[in-house]
Amino acid sequence: MRIVVLISCSKLKRSYSCEARLLYDASNLFKKSLAYAQKISTDIYVISAKYGLVRLDECIAPYDETLNDKSSNELADWGEKTAAQIIERYDIHKTEFIILAGKNYYAPLQAHLLNVKLPLRGLPMGERLAKLDELLRTGSPSQLPMCQQLHKLFNSMPRYKWDTINTIGFDSGIYIIFEVGETYFGMDRIVRVGTHRSDGRLRGRLKDHYITENNDGSIFRKNIGRAMLNKNKHAYLNVWTKSSSRSDAKYDSAFQEKIEKQVTQYMRDNFTFTCFPVDTNAERSRLELGIIAALNKDESFRASPNWRGLYSSEYEIVQSGMWLKEGLDDIPLSESEYAKIEFLCNATPSALSVPQETIKIEKQQPNNFKPTYTRKYAPLTEYLSKITANEIVLTLLEIEKIIGDKLPPSAYKHEVWWANNDETHPHRLGWINAGFVVTNGGQIKTTHQAVFEKLSDM
Repeated sequence: MRIVVLISCSKLKRSYSCEARLLYDASNLFKKSLAYAQKISTDIYVISAKYGLVRLDECIAPYDETLNDKSSNELADWGEKTAAQIIERYDIHKTEFIILAGKNYYAPLQAHLLNVKLPLRGLPMGERLAKLDELLRTGSPSQLPMCQQLHKLFNSMPRYKWDTINTIGFDSGIYIIFEVGETYFGMDRIVRVGTHRSDGRLRGRLKDHYITENNDGSIFRKNIGRAMLNKNKHAYLNVWTKSSSRSDAKYDSAFQEKIEKQVTQYMRDNFTFTCFPVDTNAERSRLELGIIAALNKDESFRASPNWRGLYSSEYEIVQSGMWLKEGLDDIPLSESEYAKIEFLCNATPSALSVPQETIKIEKQQPNNFKPTYTRKYAPLTEYLSKITANEIVLTLLEIEKIIGDKLPPSAYKHEVWWANNDETHPHRLGWINAGFVVTNGGQIKTTHQAVFEKLSDM
């Protein structure tokens, strides 16, 4: 993934026109930010309160303007214009933006950029300088070990249970499973990582584990049953372990059914999960193995003394602290692969609010729901996804209540903001991914109402 660094302008400036890299270098914060930026990227820009996106070699005149005294509407306008300059130069789906700036400079851009890191977020001026000194020594904006980064990321994601599988808003991906009683640095500990080979089968694979009572279709179920039987030194362990156990002379259909139900109950009572979208099988497989290896490699990643998996008959499960055997010694995630996962997780919508019984009526759920690639507008996607009418009219104030935030001034002023096919405007996915188009873009600036019409193939 390409890295672009954005550095905020500074109050201290030279008194004459010159290249941007020189105009601001009276500021120690700017100089250190530039030094760090040059260490990690060759794509570096200044984000200026007056000029927006500025190349380092661009000659500009000094000015006395800052975003720190702007209104929320003025900040939103600046963010939209500056983001448009950025989107003209870079594919934001394939670019990581590291912003070295205060909140008034990075916040207006976050609604428009997909993959953003903020190494200086929340730090007062003196601590920003100290942080930059640290970054200049280490060269990395993240000091946490990979295992902790993964736990922090996945613990922040929407959480699902067995009866909310149908609310997952995408068809292909990787799932991360947590178990009651297992913790890691105060967070829920990951006990299994999994995926599916056939495209579009994420929900189906999770149902193999939680709902379909057949251990031949789920190695996860088989491993849990192994631990249950091995704990009691039960002679049926060898039959349960075989994939073709039904042809075994010792196969007992009644007892098999009893263990299957015990496994189901244990899973439903003790496991929750999160997941994130990954489209291709090759990428799913690589990221799955990379996560597993990164967890297994960390010496601090350990099961609790009461973990059920310690009764497993499988050495790898006992030693790893995970309900799996594959991938333990694979190549751990690289920083760039972690950045990819972080980007995909940021593209993940929260769970849809649907009745619990939807697990039994999957056909009523839309099967082409896709993640919204701007978190700000994900609630709008979720809201529209539950609309059964072919058309709905929402005032702009109603939309703001749905997303829990203000729309930018351009939404009130410009027809182009409501364009359905402008790929430079990721916010449009807020309605497109729910299967709707806006049909009255030209009238919105006068009516302050948006008409959403359902696409014919929905």
